[in-house]
Amino acid sequence: MVFKLFTVLKNIENPANRANSVKAVTCLIFTLFAAIFFTSSTEAGVTGPCYNCHTMHNSQNGQPVNRGDSAWGETNVSDNPIPNLLIASCLGCHSSSDGQTIKTLPGGMKVPIVFNTNGYPISALSGGNFYWVSPGVASNENDTKGHNIFSGNPDNNLNEAPGDIGGGSCGGTTACHKNLYSSTPSTSFGFKSLRQGCTKCHMTGSDLPKGYHHINDSNLLKNSASAGWFRFLSGHESGAGHGVTGLIDTDWQYTASSTDHNEYLGFSGTKTSAGGFSAIGDTMTGYCTGCHGNFHIEQEGSVWVRHPSDAVIPNSGEFAGAFNASGGIGAYDPLVPVARPSLNGWTVPDSTVRLGTDLVMCLSCHRAHGSPYSKLMRWDYKGWPANGWPNGCNVCHTVKN
Repeated sequence: MVFKLFTVLKNIENPANRANSVKAVTCLIFTLFAAIFFTSSTEAGVTGPCYNCHTMHNSQNGQPVNRGDSAWGETNVSDNPIPNLLIASCLGCHSSSDGQTIKTLPGGMKVPIVFNTNGYPISALSGGNFYWVSPGVASNENDTKGHNIFSGNPDNNLNEAPGDIGGGSCGGTTACHKNLYSSTPSTSFGFKSLRQGCTKCHMTGSDLPKGYHHINDSNLLKNSASAGWFRFLSGHESGAGHGVTGLIDTDWQYTASSTDHNEYLGFSGTKTSAGGFSAIGDTMTGYCTGCHGNFHIEQEGSVWVRHPSDAVIPNSGEFAGAFNASGGIGAYDPLVPVARPSLNGWTVPDSTVRLGTDLVMCLSCHRAHGSPYSKLMRWDYKGWPANGWPNGCNVCHTVKN
C-alpha cells in the first residue's frame, strides 16, 4: 500500500493525471486509516470503499452529500454534516423503497434493511420491520405493530413505554426509557440530541469501542463490549459494562431454519419484583426490562399473573411435547426462538430445544422492530384460529387448541 501511495503521489506532478491522482490519494488515505485502526488479522465487520458510508467534506458537485431522510419519515432534516463523517443516519442506510431486506453495496458489503417504505417485506429479518409505524408511509399507520422510532411522531396510543418503572436517572420526561420517538434531549447517561430512536437501543454504551461497524465479525459469539455485544445492544437494565450476549446469524435470519438462526442467552431470575431481571446478566430479556420493567412482576407467590419470560420450559405436562419433543429434545423453530442458559464456547447454532433447560424469553413471542401483528407479535394470535397457522402459542401449549 505504501508503494502504491508513492506511485500515485509521483503522478500528481503530471497535470494530466492530477485530478484522478488526488481522488486516488484520498481513497488510499481512507483505506490506510481503516487498516490501521479498524482491522486485525481477520476480516472486519464492514468492507468495501469508504465512500459507501463516509464523506470527507459533505460536498460533491456543489451539493451536500448528507442524504436527507425525510423520505423515510424523519423530521427536522437538514443538509448539515453528520457526526463521524457519515453520509446518512441509521434510517438512511438501513431503509429501502423496495422489498429488499439486504442491500449489497460496492465492494460486496451487505446492509440489513429494517425499514421498507413500500410495504411490510416478505423476507423480513429477525427483528422485523418498522413499516407500520412510519407516518405518511404505511397506508394504514398502526403504532401497535412496532416500536415507534420516528422523531417528532408521537405514538398514537402511548406516551411512554408500557411497563416503564420510572424513577432515578431513568425517570422524567426526557429519559430515554420513556419512549423511542421523542426528540427531546435526554439527560440520562450523557444522551444528547444526537440520540435518535435507533441509538436509544443500539450503540448506547460508553464501554463500546469507537467504530462500532468496524468491529471484527469473525467470532459470531458476541459476549463483551470489545466484541460489540449482540447487535450493539449495550447497557440498559443490567447497567454499565453489560449488554446482550448472543450468537449472530450472518444474514440476520434472511434465511432461517433449525440450523440457521440467532442464539440468545437466558437466565431464570426472580419474577416477583419490578426490574427483577436487572441482575440476571447479559440477556435479551434483561435488556428489554430496561424499558418494560414492570412487566416482569410475573408471579404473586407461585401464581403466574403475567406470561413468563426467561423461565425454563418444563419437560412435563402439555410442555413435554413442546417443539415436537420426544424424551425432552425438540426441534428448534425460528418462529419461536428460545434462550439458552449458557453460550460459552458456542460457534454454531443448536438445532434442538432442550426442555427443562432452555427458556422462553421476550423474543419468543415478539419481534424487536415490528411485525404485521398487534403488539409486535410473531404470529396473528388475535386472529387465530380463523386465520389459521402459524400460531406459535401452540408450539409450547400443545393441548390448548
